[in-house]
Amino acid sequence: MNDLREDLDRALRTVTFSEAPIERAKQAGRRIRTRRRVTLLAGVLAVAAVAAGYPALSRNSAAPPAPATGTKTPAPHRAPYGGDPLLTDGPPGGTTQAPGGLATSSGVIASGAMGGVPWQVTVHGPGATNPVPADPCFTVSITSVGDLGARCSDFPTLKAGVLNSGTPVMFTGEGDAVTEATIGEAASVVTYVIVDFTDGQQLKLIPVTADGHRYIAWIAPLTMTVASVVAHLGGPYSDSGQTATAVPFDPSGQMPVFGQWQRQGQRAPAKASGVIGGGVVGNHVWSAIGYVGPWGSCMVVNGEGFDCVPFGPLSTVTILGPVSYSVPGLQLIFGSAPAGVAKVRVTLSGGKAVTARPVAVGNNRLFAVAVPANAAPTRWTSYNAAGHQTGTASVPSA
Repeated sequence: MNDLREDLDRALRTVTFSEAPIERAKQAGRRIRTRRRVTLLAGVLAVAAVAAGYPALSRNSAAPPAPATGTKTPAPHRAPYGGDPLLTDGPPGGTTQAPGGLATSSGVIASGAMGGVPWQVTVHGPGATNPVPADPCFTVSITSVGDLGARCSDFPTLKAGVLNSGTPVMFTGEGDAVTEATIGEAASVVTYVIVDFTDGQQLKLIPVTADGHRYIAWIAPLTMTVASVVAHLGGPYSDSGQTATAVPFDPSGQMPVFGQWQRQGQRAPAKASGVIGGGVVGNHVWSAIGYVGPWGSCMVVNGEGFDCVPFGPLSTVTILGPVSYSVPGLQLIFGSAPAGVAKVRVTLSGGKAVTARPVAVGNNRLFAVAVPANAAPTRWTSYNAAGHQTGTASVPSA
């Protein structure tokens, strides 16, 4: 697997809404993809985190009162709470106050209980013993079951100049068919984070510093969808009243994917969806649906698995991939094109080419096209409806 595809499979990333960092995305393969490498306890459906003590937060300016950790309010459209388990969350015991906020020497960044069974998330800084030595790795543990596995995230590759008030938290996550664990790295300006679920529940998460970085984490059933995540900004102990909001792509039974943040006063992109590609590979039929909205642009293939990028309306063709899916021999290229482009011809390694036809989905024009196994895009050429060439460029290699 080349570096691009490894990055696609290893990272869940966030970007600022006001930016369109597509060149960086193309060059480094910075896509967002759910992954299910940690084997969580498949029979556990409920989560209830243990709220730990944390210092009182000072407020430098007016802001709405923050909910208590693990509050739960009725949701009028679901009765009661949609049958979802009660969720609470908070920093683990043993944290201490430090200039950068709460800190832990044990590496435990969150602890709680799942259906009455205690759990915790531990971070291990980069080191030779990690599965990926250059990356921090996270272990999800459940009492009486033991460690359920570890996953590593290449957060540090994006750290310089990225975590700030415009991109306050970067997320990664793991899950199985039943449970999801979401971990975020928070900027120094984040005071706390409010997670709102569609059933009306809220979690208040206080960042905890481990190995020099600030983290939050929560665990919930996959059936519970996240409505939004709001980062309250100011400093480690001081809420200024300013916020940034991320609305994830979070269909029921999937991991939430966070692609864009909106600051106060910014308008979130409208939600839309549409079929952006399909065909037959061997005896296997495939179909890709594009979803655009506050999260960016996401692609779902054959109703399972999805990949997301921070696409907005762009002035040039952008291509990411290829990405392997469960259909034998199938790789897909996912892309976006500006208005006026009716066709994109993608040249592959080895000299062959495939043609994609962008489809309007909301204010985006997206496409998905199948490519042979082990092929990679090397150049694109775009054409208008009259067949005249409108642009061409090489596709950066990973």
